[in-house]
Amino acid sequence: MALQRIFGGGLAGCLALALAGCGGPVPVEGKVTMNGKPLAGATVVFIPVNGGPEAGAQTDEEGNFHLTGTKTEGISPGEYRVTVSKKEWPPGVTPPEPTKMTFASVLQKRETVPLKYTAQDKTPLRVPVPNGGTKDVHLALEK
Repeated sequence: MALQRIFGGGLAGCLALALAGCGGPVPVEGKVTMNGKPLAGATVVFIPVNGGPEAGAQTDEEGNFHLTGTKTEGISPGEYRVTVSKKEWPPGVTPPEPTKMTFASVLQKRETVPLKYTAQDKTPLRVPVPNGGTKDVHLALEK
């Protein structure tokens, strides 16, 4: 009888977790555009609204991204705040060679994305990630 209660309670607990959306990592892919044009070379970071590990990606030449977590591909289902950042060397500044790059030299780079998209506490970007993941996230930024 005790075994039935333990098994039944364990089964109920697993079912509750499954229904709550807790689960393993799911794939998340999408595209970032700025004023309707693909944003290449941007850093995209998904921050869980309720806490937990973040995941990020770099956009390719066409603005596409595929999230990678700290140890896995994808992220857990749930609600996410999203930040987007892209830094470039200012006009007239020659980027140092990779072997001569320093922290001070990198600080010369300038943000090209409006600041409201770069700060965790200010970004208007929110993405719900369903249990099966999603491959059609569109982050449409405007200057």
